[in-house]
Amino acid sequence: MLRCLVYLAAVFLIVDHLYTHYGPEIINRAASTFMGREITVVEKPTHRESVLDRIVKKVREFLGR
Repeated sequence: MLRCLVYLAAVFLIVDHLYTHYGPEIINRAASTFMGREITVVEKPTHRESVLDRIVKKVREFLGR
């Protein structure tokens, strides 16, 4: 049971990280292909951090880097 929870948490972190960094490009590319012309559905924000990015940042701050 614990193993399943760990796997679920890992999958969540990976999906969140991929969507945060590559989601808007994938969505816009799919929409452009479907419409047959260049279209922007989702604007990419200037700065977004995934949960994994925040965890790494906090660990680096804690370790003093």
